[in-house]
Amino acid sequence: MRIPRRRQMYYTVIMLHDGTVLAARPIRKPSQRPSNPLRRKIDPDGVAVEWAESGRDLADIHNDGRTRFQDIIAVNLNTRRAVRDLVLPRMAGLQAEVLGLREQLGRLEKLLLGDSATAAR
Repeated sequence: MRIPRRRQMYYTVIMLHDGTVLAARPIRKPSQRPSNPLRRKIDPDGVAVEWAESGRDLADIHNDGRTRFQDIIAVNLNTRRAVRDLVLPRMAGLQAEVLGLREQLGRLEKLLLGDSATAAR
C-alpha cells in the first residue's frame, strides 16, 4: 500500500481560456520573494503558473507537440475542480438537511421518553 503524500504539490498548467487544463507538470514550490517574476496566487489545486491559450494548435494533426505525457495530471486537476464546483455545494446542502433531521429526531426522542416516564408513574 502506498504511503499518502504529505506535502502540497505545485503545478504549471497550460489551459484553455475557459479553464480546462490541457497539460500540467509538477514544479517546485514558487518562491515567496517579491523579486520572483512568477510569484502569483496559488489556487487550492496547487496551480502556481497558468498559461492560457486558444487550443487552435490542437487541431493540427502534423503538430508533434500534441503528445500527452502529462494527461494524468491534467485529468486529476480537472476532476478536482469539477468536484469542488459541482459536488461540494450540494453536499453542504445535504449536510444542513441531515442536521435538521437530527434535531427533529432528538425532539421526538424527548417526547417519547417523556411519555414513557409519565406512563411508568
